[in-house]
Amino acid sequence: MGGVSDAVQWWDESQLRFLVLASLGIQYFLTVFAVGRKYSVQSWFRFTIWLSYLGNDALAIYALATLFNREKKLSYSDGSRDLEVLWAPILLMHLGGQVFITAYNIEDNELWTRHIVTALSQVAVALYVFFKSWSFTADNKLLAAAILLFIPGILKCFIKPWALKLASFNSLANSFDLAERTTAANREEELQKYVQEARTCVLANDNTLSDSTDLYMPEMLFVDFAYTYSRRLTNLKSFCALDDGEAYSKLQIGLSDIFDLLYTKSKIISSGGDCTSRDWGGCLTWCLNVLVPTAATILVHNSHKKSYKRDDVAITFVLLYSTIVLEFFSMAIMSAFEFEWPDTVAQWSIFGKIAHNKQHDKLKILATCLRCKDLLDQHWSMESCHSSKNITMLARKHVQDGWKDYIRDAESYREFNDIRGQWTLEREGCHGRLNWSLEKPFDESILLWHIATDLCFHHMDASPVYDQPSREMSNYMMHLLVANPEMLMPGSRRSLFAIACNELEAILKGEEDTLMEEDKVAKKVIDKVKSAQDTSTKDTFIYDASVLAEGLMDLDGEKMWRVIQGVWLEMMCFSAGRCRGFLHAKALGSGGEYLSYVWLVLAQSGMETFPERLQRTKKLLFSAI
Repeated sequence: MGGVSDAVQWWDESQLRFLVLASLGIQYFLTVFAVGRKYSVQSWFRFTIWLSYLGNDALAIYALATLFNREKKLSYSDGSRDLEVLWAPILLMHLGGQVFITAYNIEDNELWTRHIVTALSQVAVALYVFFKSWSFTADNKLLAAAILLFIPGILKCFIKPWALKLASFNSLANSFDLAERTTAANREEELQKYVQEARTCVLANDNTLSDSTDLYMPEMLFVDFAYTYSRRLTNLKSFCALDDGEAYSKLQIGLSDIFDLLYTKSKIISSGGDCTSRDWGGCLTWCLNVLVPTAATILVHNSHKKSYKRDDVAITFVLLYSTIVLEFFSMAIMSAFEFEWPDTVAQWSIFGKIAHNKQHDKLKILATCLRCKDLLDQHWSMESCHSSKNITMLARKHVQDGWKDYIRDAESYREFNDIRGQWTLEREGCHGRLNWSLEKPFDESILLWHIATDLCFHHMDASPVYDQPSREMSNYMMHLLVANPEMLMPGSRRSLFAIACNELEAILKGEEDTLMEEDKVAKKVIDKVKSAQDTSTKDTFIYDASVLAEGLMDLDGEKMWRVIQGVWLEMMCFSAGRCRGFLHAKALGSGGEYLSYVWLVLAQSGMETFPERLQRTKKLLFSAI
């Protein structure tokens, strides 16, 4: 029993040291790795960031509670109590969090009032612990150091909820200029005027018409505000003034800045250690976070350290110096690195999934038994591609071609924003044969064209110009249907994927031992469907997709891939224009969706966005009664 009691006593004496050092470790982890949320990192790493984000507060609060309880349990005959109480304001600084993470999910911003109440309680506890535990016979230099450390500690505790408030939906909406009143008596005429001016701008192709610095940052779009026609025209002129490289870089920086605005303290503390590049509030905050702990460290150095435990003295200096270094480190990262948004495009293939199931049959059976097969299917994905710039510039060219060759007036402008493959079929002369596939609900059209694209890829010669971007767009849109259907289009049904998978498995029944690769699965499907005689096979998504693929393969190779690429471009733009800005903002917190690039291209190129589409008006003709 003596060994157990000794161990318990040792833990009572040492647990506070472990807690404060663990809290410090989490601060450094979040400073270095929290920015990784901008990228498509592994799920286990994202989970580690989330766990650290939650554990940050939990550890610091537990350490404060332990500090409060130690007075009743320990005698402090060695006089270390005063030194340990000095850790309370440092724990408050930990509770305030780091520059690179204030919210993990966008919903956290809406809870800013709760965080204010939490900050008040945390500060109250820390002050109570300090006044209750501090010995008034202690060294006055330690007292002065503690008072100094409470200044940045309390400040950081309240900066976090303030940053959350500034990033909340209502605060962002109220931060814009006062809304402009519509003066036009006839909105149709106003749209007609805008269309003519915008088309003239694109046809002129004059890069001197506008300066790219006139391009509005897209904050308004993320809170579902509609641009006025004048602002839309300004954006179009500025975006046209950019070459492809500059335009893509603008989009990357825009997405990165929105992430910083929504999920970090950038609204309060701007980049860099240079005060001229920030507002006075940010400069003052940084100075307090660095200079005050430095002054406190000097005071502790000049205090009577020999009267305290050596371990406690060492930990105190580790905390003080690490706090100062952490602030410099954070500012150095913000100054030295400009984080552009990643260029990855998520990929998902139904044939790849079937082949994966064949290779991991036991895992599939286990997931089915545990009733988590659907969850496993959603989180399975292929390796992402890095063709974001290429596809984005294809989308940009598609919109420019629309201004030049399709849009003539207000009505054709609205039509262009509603096409989802029909224009490509019409231009290529195959509207009559293939248009049936686009008349179905949008999510069903996505599924049919995805399967047909894969069937064409594995049965026809590849086109070096068209096949790769076509497949990548196909796989990405399928990814949206499976993993993020609310962004694909409101009302999209994820269950369609499960239905198609079941149909494939039924068609391929008996082929389990031979189909381990994606191309073999695709080729076997065509053979099976062609030889099928029963109506149950013909009344399936797989059969319809096979018919569509055969219609595409009747075209010559180059034309076939040109049609496939054009349809996918139109469907991707159709989807992007029907996704709420809030969903794009929400997706940024988990690495973002590539669809946000296309969405910004449409907005900056003068196309309709979701709120503008909802505000369409049409003159009604009432017949006489």
